[in-house]
Amino acid sequence: MTPGDTYPAPQAVILAFEGVLAPPGVLRETLEPHALEALPDFLERHAESTAVQRTLADILAYSGRELDVEGLLAQIRAWIRGGQDITPVRQLQGMVWADALEAGALQPRLDEPTAGALDRLHQSGVALYSFGATPAPVQRDWLRHGPHPEVEQRLAGLFDTRIGGRRDAGSYRRLAEEIGLTPETVLVLSTRRDELDAAHQAWLLTARPAADPQADDDHPVRTLTSLISGDAGDR
Repeated sequence: MTPGDTYPAPQAVILAFEGVLAPPGVLRETLEPHALEALPDFLERHAESTAVQRTLADILAYSGRELDVEGLLAQIRAWIRGGQDITPVRQLQGMVWADALEAGALQPRLDEPTAGALDRLHQSGVALYSFGATPAPVQRDWLRHGPHPEVEQRLAGLFDTRIGGRRDAGSYRRLAEEIGLTPETVLVLSTRRDELDAAHQAWLLTARPAADPQADDDHPVRTLTSLISGDAGDR
């Protein structure tokens, strides 16, 4: 089966957190800039936190170098600016973001049509999952603090880079195994070609949630509404 073929109705849908449940640029345009700005103050306020200290130790071990506090902070910022999917760095950022969401310093967005379609899709019996570079607890907090907190309750599971990178076919094979379904019955819905290509390599179904005039691949468009109706979606 090629990406342009007609797909059967999926038994489960893996929703890209960045692009479906949150704005496509939420990491680079909102979350990461906030982490860069808030990180020094956050580390100072949580200097005695066991979880923070453990995460910093994991980051230091990942770097493979001896770094003082300022050197480690500079390295973390460099990785953040580079958009690296390094799990302990994402986890540290996740702590910063959770702190900001709780304080109201970040304002999540999710539009009414998407929330409504997800509710109807859930009611139709399709299992819904989230997968993103944003740590799973932050994905959950983002939805809970957003305008449609009920969406979080519609998800059967949330995944992040602990299962693997978003551009790694192995991650999607592991996702299908974790969900307990064969890859050919699971649809990955994402706005990014590299994620869709990786999922297709793992034999999962792939589609974009909306048409993209800039797209130069054969992944079809399958809106959330078309999945509810069983329609194959636009090509």
